[in-house]
Amino acid sequence: MILPPPKVCQRIFNLHALLGSSSESEAGNARAQLVKLLGKHGLTWNDLPEILPVANGEANNKASTHTAATQAATEAPTINVLDLMLSLIEEHVAITAEERLAVALWILHTYVFYRFAVTPRLALLSPVRECGKTSLIEMLELLVSEAYRTDNVTAAVIYHVLDCRPRTAMLLDEADNLGLLNNPVLRAVFNSGHRHGGSVDRFISGRPRKYATFAPLAVAAIGDALPLPLLGRSVIIRMQRYAPRTGQPQLKRIDTSDPVFLAAREEIRKWAAMCSLNPNPEMPSGFINRMADNWRVLFSIADDLGHGDEARAAARVLRSRRSDDDPGVVLLDNIRAIFVTRGIDRVFGSALVSALHEFEDGPWSEWQGLKSDRPPHKLTQPELAGLLRPFGIRPRTIYPIPRRPEDRSARGYLRSQFEAAWRVYCHAAETPAPPSKITYLRRE
Repeated sequence: MILPPPKVCQRIFNLHALLGSSSESEAGNARAQLVKLLGKHGLTWNDLPEILPVANGEANNKASTHTAATQAATEAPTINVLDLMLSLIEEHVAITAEERLAVALWILHTYVFYRFAVTPRLALLSPVRECGKTSLIEMLELLVSEAYRTDNVTAAVIYHVLDCRPRTAMLLDEADNLGLLNNPVLRAVFNSGHRHGGSVDRFISGRPRKYATFAPLAVAAIGDALPLPLLGRSVIIRMQRYAPRTGQPQLKRIDTSDPVFLAAREEIRKWAAMCSLNPNPEMPSGFINRMADNWRVLFSIADDLGHGDEARAAARVLRSRRSDDDPGVVLLDNIRAIFVTRGIDRVFGSALVSALHEFEDGPWSEWQGLKSDRPPHKLTQPELAGLLRPFGIRPRTIYPIPRRPEDRSARGYLRSQFEAAWRVYCHAAETPAPPSKITYLRRE
Protein backbone atom coordinates (compact mmCIF):
# COMPACT_ATOMS: atom_id res chain seq x y z
CA MET A 1 0.00 0.00 0.00
CA ILE A 2 1.23 3.55 -0.85
CA LEU A 3 0.39 6.01 1.89
CA PRO A 4 -1.62 9.08 0.85
CA PRO A 5 -0.23 12.59 1.53
CA PRO A 6 0.22 13.56 5.19
CA LYS A 7 -2.80 15.90 5.14
CA VAL A 8 -5.02 13.11 3.87
CA CYS A 9 -3.67 10.78 6.56
CA GLN A 10 -4.45 13.39 9.19
CA ARG A 11 -7.97 13.84 7.80
CA ILE A 12 -8.52 10.06 7.94
CA PHE A 13 -7.23 10.01 11.51
CA ASN A 14 -9.63 12.77 12.60
CA LEU A 15 -12.66 11.13 10.96
CA HIS A 16 -11.74 7.77 12.51
CA ALA A 17 -11.63 9.37 15.96
CA LEU A 18 -15.17 10.72 15.46
CA LEU A 19 -16.55 7.20 14.90
CA GLY A 20 -16.64 6.77 18.65
CA SER A 21 -18.69 9.93 19.20
CA SER A 22 -21.65 9.66 21.58
CA SER A 23 -23.69 11.51 18.97
CA GLU A 24 -25.13 9.08 16.45
CA SER A 25 -25.47 11.76 13.78
CA GLU A 26 -21.87 12.91 14.22
CA ALA A 27 -20.56 9.35 14.14
CA GLY A 28 -22.69 8.50 11.09
CA ASN A 29 -21.55 11.61 9.22
CA ALA A 30 -17.91 10.82 10.05
CA ARG A 31 -18.31 7.29 8.77
CA ALA A 32 -19.84 8.44 5.47
CA GLN A 33 -17.03 10.97 4.91
CA LEU A 34 -14.38 8.39 5.82
CA VAL A 35 -15.80 5.84 3.35
CA LYS A 36 -15.79 8.49 0.63
CA LEU A 37 -12.24 9.64 1.43
CA LEU A 38 -10.83 6.10 1.50
CA GLY A 39 -12.49 5.28 -1.82
CA LYS A 40 -11.14 8.47 -3.43
CA HIS A 41 -7.57 7.38 -2.66
CA GLY A 42 -8.05 3.70 -3.47
CA LEU A 43 -7.91 2.64 0.17
CA THR A 44 -9.97 0.23 2.30
CA TRP A 45 -10.71 -0.26 6.01
CA ASN A 46 -7.90 -2.83 6.10
CA ASP A 47 -5.40 -0.03 5.35
CA LEU A 48 -6.29 1.93 8.49
CA PRO A 49 -3.85 0.11 10.86
CA GLU A 50 -0.98 1.48 8.72
CA ILE A 51 -2.42 4.95 8.17
CA LEU A 52 -3.52 5.83 11.71
CA PRO A 53 -0.13 5.55 13.46
CA VAL A 54 1.48 7.66 10.75
CA ALA A 55 -1.23 10.30 11.03
CA ASN A 56 -0.72 10.32 14.76
CA GLY A 57 2.75 11.71 14.20
CA GLU A 58 4.81 8.62 15.04
CA ALA A 59 6.57 8.19 11.68
CA ASN A 60 6.07 8.17 7.93
CA ASN A 61 8.10 5.22 6.67
CA LYS A 62 7.49 1.47 6.87
CA ALA A 63 9.93 0.78 9.66
CA SER A 64 8.60 3.50 11.94
CA THR A 65 5.03 2.62 10.98
CA HIS A 66 5.63 -0.87 12.36
CA THR A 67 7.07 0.63 15.54
CA ALA A 68 4.12 2.96 15.93
CA ALA A 69 1.65 0.14 15.44
CA THR A 70 3.43 -1.89 18.09
CA GLN A 71 3.37 1.02 20.51
CA ALA A 72 -0.33 1.61 19.86
CA ALA A 73 -1.05 -2.07 20.45
CA THR A 74 0.61 -1.96 23.87
CA GLU A 75 -1.65 0.84 25.11
CA ALA A 76 -4.22 -0.23 27.64
CA PRO A 77 -7.65 -1.15 26.16
CA THR A 78 -10.36 1.37 26.92
CA ILE A 79 -13.14 -1.20 27.43
CA ASN A 80 -13.60 -4.79 28.60
CA VAL A 81 -13.06 -6.70 25.35
CA LEU A 82 -15.08 -9.71 26.52
CA ASP A 83 -18.11 -7.50 27.16
CA LEU A 84 -17.58 -6.00 23.71
CA MET A 85 -17.52 -9.45 22.07
CA LEU A 86 -20.67 -10.52 23.91
CA SER A 87 -22.49 -7.39 22.78
CA LEU A 88 -21.48 -7.77 19.13
CA ILE A 89 -22.41 -11.44 18.99
CA GLU A 90 -25.78 -10.83 20.65
CA GLU A 91 -26.61 -8.14 18.08
CA HIS A 92 -25.83 -10.34 15.07
CA VAL A 93 -26.25 -14.05 15.92
CA ALA A 94 -28.99 -16.03 17.68
CA ILE A 95 -27.39 -18.44 20.13
CA THR A 96 -27.86 -19.09 23.85
CA ALA A 97 -26.15 -17.01 26.53
CA GLU A 98 -23.80 -19.90 27.37
CA GLU A 99 -22.88 -20.41 23.73
CA ARG A 100 -22.40 -16.67 23.27
CA LEU A 101 -19.88 -16.57 26.11
CA ALA A 102 -18.03 -19.61 24.75
CA VAL A 103 -17.79 -18.08 21.27
CA ALA A 104 -16.64 -14.72 22.66
CA LEU A 105 -13.89 -16.41 24.67
CA TRP A 106 -12.87 -18.47 21.64
CA ILE A 107 -12.49 -15.29 19.57
CA LEU A 108 -10.23 -13.74 22.21
CA HIS A 109 -8.20 -16.94 22.51
CA THR A 110 -7.10 -16.63 18.86
CA TYR A 111 -4.94 -13.68 19.97
CA VAL A 112 -3.17 -15.60 22.77
CA PHE A 113 -3.55 -19.33 21.95
CA TYR A 114 0.19 -19.78 21.39
CA ARG A 115 0.78 -19.21 25.13
CA PHE A 116 -1.07 -22.45 25.91
CA ALA A 117 -0.59 -26.11 25.07
CA VAL A 118 -4.04 -26.57 23.49
CA THR A 119 -6.25 -24.56 21.16
CA PRO A 120 -9.81 -25.90 21.33
CA ARG A 121 -11.68 -26.40 18.08
CA LEU A 122 -14.99 -24.56 17.72
CA ALA A 123 -17.68 -26.80 16.18
CA LEU A 124 -20.77 -24.98 14.88
CA LEU A 125 -23.41 -27.66 14.32
CA SER A 126 -27.04 -27.48 13.23
CA PRO A 127 -29.73 -30.06 12.45
CA VAL A 128 -30.64 -28.43 9.11
CA ARG A 129 -29.52 -25.57 6.88
CA GLU A 130 -30.20 -21.87 7.56
CA CYS A 131 -29.44 -21.91 11.25
CA GLY A 132 -26.91 -19.07 11.24
CA LYS A 133 -23.66 -21.00 10.94
CA THR A 134 -22.41 -18.98 7.97
CA SER A 135 -23.31 -15.71 9.69
CA LEU A 136 -21.30 -16.72 12.72
CA ILE A 137 -18.36 -17.75 10.53
CA GLU A 138 -18.54 -14.29 8.87
CA MET A 139 -18.46 -12.64 12.28
CA LEU A 140 -15.49 -14.75 13.36
CA GLU A 141 -13.65 -13.67 10.21
CA LEU A 142 -14.13 -10.03 11.22
CA LEU A 143 -13.01 -10.50 14.82
CA VAL A 144 -10.35 -13.20 15.16
CA SER A 145 -6.67 -12.33 15.09
CA GLU A 146 -5.72 -13.59 11.60
CA ALA A 147 -8.50 -15.27 9.64
CA TYR A 148 -8.37 -17.71 6.74
CA ARG A 149 -11.91 -18.51 5.72
CA THR A 150 -12.92 -21.10 3.12
CA ASP A 151 -15.85 -23.30 2.16
CA ASN A 152 -13.67 -26.19 0.98
CA VAL A 153 -10.08 -27.04 1.68
CA THR A 154 -7.43 -29.75 1.44
CA ALA A 155 -4.93 -30.78 4.07
CA ALA A 156 -2.09 -29.37 1.96
CA VAL A 157 -3.67 -25.91 1.83
CA ILE A 158 -3.97 -25.84 5.62
CA TYR A 159 -0.41 -26.77 6.48
CA HIS A 160 1.04 -24.53 3.74
CA VAL A 161 -1.04 -21.56 4.95
CA LEU A 162 0.12 -22.17 8.52
CA ASP A 163 3.69 -22.49 7.32
CA CYS A 164 3.47 -18.90 6.04
CA ARG A 165 1.16 -17.52 8.77
CA PRO A 166 1.57 -19.63 11.94
CA ARG A 167 -1.02 -17.74 13.99
CA THR A 168 -3.83 -18.00 11.47
CA ALA A 169 -7.30 -19.02 12.63
CA MET A 170 -8.77 -21.46 10.09
CA LEU A 171 -12.51 -20.89 9.54
CA LEU A 172 -14.22 -23.65 7.55
CA ASP A 173 -17.83 -23.40 6.48
CA GLU A 174 -19.74 -26.24 4.78
CA ALA A 175 -17.57 -28.83 6.56
CA ASP A 176 -20.25 -31.47 5.95
CA ASN A 177 -19.02 -31.47 2.32
CA LEU A 178 -15.43 -32.30 3.27
CA GLY A 179 -16.12 -36.02 3.76
CA LEU A 180 -14.18 -36.03 7.02
CA LEU A 181 -15.44 -39.47 8.01
CA ASN A 182 -13.62 -40.87 4.97
CA ASN A 183 -10.71 -38.44 4.76
CA PRO A 184 -8.02 -39.58 7.23
CA VAL A 185 -5.41 -37.08 5.98
CA LEU A 186 -7.60 -34.03 6.63
CA ARG A 187 -8.78 -35.50 9.94
CA ALA A 188 -5.15 -35.93 11.01
CA VAL A 189 -4.39 -32.27 10.29
CA PHE A 190 -7.47 -31.09 12.20
CA ASN A 191 -6.69 -33.31 15.18
CA SER A 192 -2.95 -32.69 15.35
CA GLY A 193 -3.43 -28.91 15.30
CA HIS A 194 -5.29 -29.14 18.59
CA ARG A 195 -2.09 -29.40 20.63
CA HIS A 196 1.17 -27.43 20.60
CA GLY A 197 3.80 -29.32 18.63
CA GLY A 198 1.25 -30.95 16.32
CA SER A 199 2.62 -31.49 12.84
CA VAL A 200 2.51 -33.51 9.65
CA ASP A 201 5.52 -34.70 7.65
CA ARG A 202 5.84 -34.57 3.88
CA PHE A 203 8.58 -35.47 1.39
CA ILE A 204 9.37 -32.23 -0.48
CA SER A 205 12.13 -31.75 -3.07
CA GLY A 206 13.89 -34.95 -2.14
CA ARG A 207 13.89 -34.46 1.62
CA PRO A 208 11.44 -34.82 4.51
CA ARG A 209 9.87 -31.65 5.81
CA LYS A 210 7.78 -31.04 8.93
CA TYR A 211 4.78 -28.71 8.80
CA ALA A 212 3.36 -27.34 12.05
CA THR A 213 -0.42 -27.59 12.38
CA PHE A 214 -0.99 -25.96 15.80
CA ALA A 215 -3.59 -23.24 15.16
CA PRO A 216 -7.18 -22.28 16.02
CA LEU A 217 -9.86 -23.99 13.94
CA ALA A 218 -13.61 -23.35 13.62
CA VAL A 219 -15.76 -25.69 11.53
CA ALA A 220 -19.43 -25.38 10.62
CA ALA A 221 -21.43 -28.43 9.56
CA ILE A 222 -24.93 -29.85 9.27
CA GLY A 223 -25.86 -33.05 11.09
CA ASP A 224 -23.31 -35.64 12.19
CA ALA A 225 -20.62 -34.89 9.62
CA LEU A 226 -17.81 -34.41 12.16
CA PRO A 227 -15.98 -37.46 13.53
CA LEU A 228 -15.96 -38.12 17.28
CA PRO A 229 -12.20 -37.47 17.75
CA LEU A 230 -12.66 -33.96 16.34
CA LEU A 231 -15.78 -33.33 18.44
CA GLY A 232 -13.85 -34.44 21.51
CA ARG A 233 -11.35 -31.67 20.80
CA SER A 234 -14.07 -29.07 20.33
CA VAL A 235 -16.27 -26.62 22.16
CA ILE A 236 -19.60 -27.42 20.54
CA ILE A 237 -22.19 -24.77 19.60
CA ARG A 238 -25.52 -26.35 18.59
CA MET A 239 -27.29 -23.75 16.49
CA GLN A 240 -31.00 -23.58 15.76
CA ARG A 241 -32.99 -21.67 13.17
CA TYR A 242 -33.75 -18.13 14.33
CA ALA A 243 -37.39 -17.35 15.10
CA PRO A 244 -37.84 -13.75 16.34
CA ARG A 245 -40.29 -13.28 19.18
CA THR A 246 -42.75 -10.45 19.67
CA GLY A 247 -40.98 -7.48 21.21
CA GLN A 248 -37.54 -8.98 20.65
CA PRO A 249 -35.07 -6.79 18.71
CA GLN A 250 -34.27 -8.00 15.20
CA LEU A 251 -30.79 -9.32 14.54
CA LYS A 252 -28.53 -6.92 12.70
CA ARG A 253 -27.21 -7.86 9.29
CA ILE A 254 -23.43 -8.30 9.39
CA ASP A 255 -21.84 -5.37 7.57
CA THR A 256 -18.26 -6.30 6.78
CA SER A 257 -17.37 -2.63 6.21
CA ASP A 258 -18.62 -1.52 9.62
CA PRO A 259 -15.62 0.07 11.40
CA VAL A 260 -16.80 -1.29 14.73
CA PHE A 261 -15.17 -4.62 13.87
CA LEU A 262 -11.85 -2.97 13.08
CA ALA A 263 -12.02 -0.98 16.29
CA ALA A 264 -12.87 -4.14 18.22
CA ARG A 265 -9.81 -5.95 16.85
CA GLU A 266 -7.60 -3.05 17.87
CA GLU A 267 -8.98 -3.16 21.41
CA ILE A 268 -8.40 -6.92 21.58
CA ARG A 269 -4.82 -6.50 20.39
CA LYS A 270 -4.20 -3.97 23.14
CA TRP A 271 -5.61 -6.38 25.70
CA ALA A 272 -3.61 -9.32 24.34
CA ALA A 273 -0.38 -7.33 24.49
CA MET A 274 -0.85 -6.51 28.17
CA CYS A 275 -2.80 -9.39 29.72
CA SER A 276 -1.17 -11.83 32.12
CA LEU A 277 -3.00 -15.15 31.85
CA ASN A 278 -2.94 -17.96 34.40
CA PRO A 279 -1.73 -21.14 32.62
CA ASN A 280 -3.55 -23.31 35.16
CA PRO A 281 -6.93 -21.77 36.03
CA GLU A 282 -9.28 -23.53 38.43
CA MET A 283 -11.31 -26.30 36.80
CA PRO A 284 -14.95 -27.07 37.68
CA SER A 285 -15.73 -30.47 39.17
CA GLY A 286 -15.67 -33.17 36.53
CA PHE A 287 -13.55 -31.24 34.02
CA ILE A 288 -10.61 -33.58 33.48
CA ASN A 289 -8.39 -34.79 30.65
CA ARG A 290 -9.34 -33.39 27.23
CA MET A 291 -12.40 -31.53 28.53
CA ALA A 292 -10.12 -29.57 30.86
CA ASP A 293 -7.60 -29.02 28.06
CA ASN A 294 -10.27 -27.52 25.81
CA TRP A 295 -11.48 -25.03 28.41
CA ARG A 296 -8.19 -24.10 30.10
CA VAL A 297 -7.33 -21.14 27.88
CA LEU A 298 -10.97 -19.97 27.87
CA PHE A 299 -11.24 -20.01 31.67
CA SER A 300 -7.94 -18.15 31.95
CA ILE A 301 -9.21 -15.40 29.64
CA ALA A 302 -12.53 -15.22 31.47
CA ASP A 303 -10.76 -14.88 34.83
CA ASP A 304 -8.60 -12.07 33.47
CA LEU A 305 -11.66 -10.16 32.27
CA GLY A 306 -13.87 -10.71 35.32
CA HIS A 307 -16.19 -13.41 33.93
CA GLY A 308 -14.64 -16.50 35.50
CA ASP A 309 -17.71 -17.74 37.39
CA GLU A 310 -19.97 -17.16 34.39
CA ALA A 311 -17.59 -19.05 32.11
CA ARG A 312 -17.48 -22.08 34.39
CA ALA A 313 -21.26 -22.11 34.71
CA ALA A 314 -21.60 -21.87 30.92
CA ALA A 315 -19.09 -24.67 30.42
CA ARG A 316 -21.09 -26.95 32.73
CA VAL A 317 -24.27 -26.21 30.78
CA LEU A 318 -22.62 -26.85 27.42
CA ARG A 319 -21.09 -30.07 28.69
CA SER A 320 -24.50 -31.30 29.81
CA ARG A 321 -25.83 -30.76 26.27
CA ARG A 322 -23.11 -32.77 24.56
CA SER A 323 -24.19 -35.94 22.78
CA ASP A 324 -20.91 -36.79 21.09
CA ASP A 325 -19.47 -39.28 23.58
CA ASP A 326 -18.17 -42.58 22.26
CA PRO A 327 -20.71 -45.40 22.52
CA GLY A 328 -18.50 -47.07 25.10
CA VAL A 329 -18.66 -44.01 27.35
CA VAL A 330 -22.44 -43.75 26.91
CA LEU A 331 -22.65 -47.43 27.85
CA LEU A 332 -20.61 -46.91 31.02
CA ASP A 333 -22.81 -43.99 32.02
CA ASN A 334 -26.01 -45.96 31.44
CA ILE A 335 -24.70 -48.96 33.38
CA ARG A 336 -23.79 -46.69 36.27
CA ALA A 337 -27.36 -45.37 36.30
CA ILE A 338 -28.68 -48.94 36.46
CA PHE A 339 -26.47 -49.87 39.41
CA VAL A 340 -27.25 -46.66 41.31
CA THR A 341 -31.00 -46.41 40.73
CA ARG A 342 -31.61 -50.10 41.46
CA GLY A 343 -29.29 -50.23 44.47
CA ILE A 344 -27.37 -53.34 43.36
CA ASP A 345 -23.79 -54.50 43.54
CA ARG A 346 -23.99 -57.20 40.83
CA VAL A 347 -26.07 -58.00 37.79
CA PHE A 348 -26.49 -60.92 35.40
CA GLY A 349 -25.62 -60.15 31.78
CA SER A 350 -29.12 -61.02 30.54
CA ALA A 351 -30.72 -58.65 33.05
CA LEU A 352 -28.24 -55.90 32.22
CA VAL A 353 -28.94 -55.89 28.48
CA SER A 354 -32.69 -55.93 29.20
CA ALA A 355 -32.27 -52.87 31.42
CA LEU A 356 -30.20 -51.12 28.75
CA HIS A 357 -32.95 -51.70 26.19
CA GLU A 358 -35.24 -49.59 28.38
CA PHE A 359 -33.19 -46.41 27.97
CA GLU A 360 -35.35 -44.21 25.73
CA ASP A 361 -32.47 -41.91 24.76
CA GLY A 362 -29.94 -44.71 24.40
CA PRO A 363 -28.99 -46.59 21.22
CA TRP A 364 -29.27 -50.06 22.75
CA SER A 365 -32.78 -51.04 21.61
CA GLU A 366 -31.87 -50.20 17.99
CA TRP A 367 -28.17 -50.92 18.04
CA GLN A 368 -26.44 -50.71 14.64
CA GLY A 369 -22.87 -51.52 15.65
CA LEU A 370 -19.95 -49.20 16.31
CA LYS A 371 -19.79 -48.15 12.65
CA SER A 372 -23.58 -47.84 12.26
CA ASP A 373 -23.36 -50.32 9.38
CA ARG A 374 -25.72 -53.05 10.62
CA PRO A 375 -29.52 -53.36 10.64
CA PRO A 376 -31.09 -52.01 13.86
CA HIS A 377 -31.45 -54.68 16.56
CA LYS A 378 -31.42 -55.02 20.33
CA LEU A 379 -27.97 -55.11 21.88
CA THR A 380 -26.92 -58.67 22.71
CA GLN A 381 -24.82 -60.01 25.56
CA PRO A 382 -21.83 -60.80 23.28
CA GLU A 383 -21.99 -57.26 21.88
CA LEU A 384 -22.15 -55.86 25.41
CA ALA A 385 -19.07 -57.86 26.34
CA GLY A 386 -17.28 -56.57 23.24
CA LEU A 387 -18.02 -52.95 24.10
CA LEU A 388 -16.79 -53.37 27.68
CA ARG A 389 -13.65 -55.33 26.84
CA PRO A 390 -11.51 -52.27 25.88
CA PHE A 391 -12.13 -50.91 29.38
CA GLY A 392 -10.76 -54.09 30.95
CA ILE A 393 -14.24 -55.20 32.06
CA ARG A 394 -15.12 -58.83 31.32
CA PRO A 395 -18.11 -60.96 32.36
CA ARG A 396 -17.51 -63.39 35.19
CA THR A 397 -19.44 -66.12 36.94
CA ILE A 398 -21.55 -64.65 39.74
CA TYR A 399 -24.15 -65.87 42.20
CA PRO A 400 -27.08 -63.85 43.52
CA ILE A 401 -26.83 -62.47 47.08
CA PRO A 402 -28.21 -63.83 49.33
CA ARG A 403 -27.57 -67.20 47.75
CA ARG A 404 -30.23 -69.93 48.09
CA PRO A 405 -29.76 -73.67 47.49
CA GLU A 406 -31.81 -73.59 44.29
CA ASP A 407 -29.92 -70.58 42.81
CA ARG A 408 -27.65 -71.10 39.84
CA SER A 409 -24.67 -69.10 38.75
CA ALA A 410 -24.58 -67.10 35.50
CA ARG A 411 -22.28 -64.77 33.61
CA GLY A 412 -22.56 -61.20 34.79
CA TYR A 413 -20.79 -58.20 36.27
CA LEU A 414 -19.91 -56.75 39.68
CA ARG A 415 -20.23 -53.06 40.44
CA SER A 416 -16.61 -53.02 41.60
CA GLN A 417 -15.50 -53.87 38.06
CA PHE A 418 -16.83 -50.52 36.81
CA GLU A 419 -15.72 -48.11 39.53
CA ALA A 420 -12.35 -47.17 38.00
CA ALA A 421 -13.81 -46.72 34.50
CA TRP A 422 -16.64 -44.54 35.83
CA ARG A 423 -14.17 -42.22 37.54
CA VAL A 424 -12.06 -41.84 34.40
CA TYR A 425 -14.61 -41.77 31.58
CA CYS A 426 -17.91 -40.52 32.99
CA HIS A 427 -18.69 -36.86 33.67
CA ALA A 428 -19.11 -37.04 37.44
CA ALA A 429 -15.87 -36.82 39.34
CA GLU A 430 -16.95 -39.51 41.77
CA THR A 431 -19.49 -42.31 41.68
CA PRO A 432 -21.89 -42.95 44.58
CA ALA A 433 -20.84 -45.50 47.16
CA PRO A 434 -22.47 -48.94 47.01
CA PRO A 435 -25.59 -49.25 49.18
CA SER A 436 -25.29 -51.01 52.51
CA LYS A 437 -28.14 -53.31 51.59
CA ILE A 438 -27.01 -55.50 48.70
CA THR A 439 -29.61 -56.60 46.17
CA TYR A 440 -29.46 -58.00 42.66
CA LEU A 441 -31.26 -58.25 39.36
CA ARG A 442 -32.65 -61.68 38.66
CA ARG A 443 -32.17 -63.25 35.29
CA GLU A 444 -34.81 -62.49 32.68
